[in-house]
Amino acid sequence: MKKGVAIDLDNDGKPDIFFDLKTLILVIGGIISVTMTYAALTRQIELNKAEIEIAKKLPPTKSLDLINEKILNLESKFIKLEQRHDKRLEQLETKVYKR
Repeated sequence: MKKGVAIDLDNDGKPDIFFDLKTLILVIGGIISVTMTYAALTRQIELNKAEIEIAKKLPPTKSLDLINEKILNLESKFIKLEQRHDKRLEQLETKVYKR
């Protein structure tokens, strides 16, 4: 004799669907899992909407042209510092080796 829940859908006296305990636990677990996932995603969507609204109120970021200009400026300063460093190194070598 099978232990479980039998469901008779068409009232003919014979069970149309039969669920044993393991199947019921799996079905209930699946329903709970889907429900919790839906709730978590809904909450995350609401948080994202709130963050988007906050981001809309912030000032726009600096343009790419301005950033590129700063990079070029820093590169030119670095090159100048490197040239000065090379000159100082040459002067020191001259003094040390008395060229």
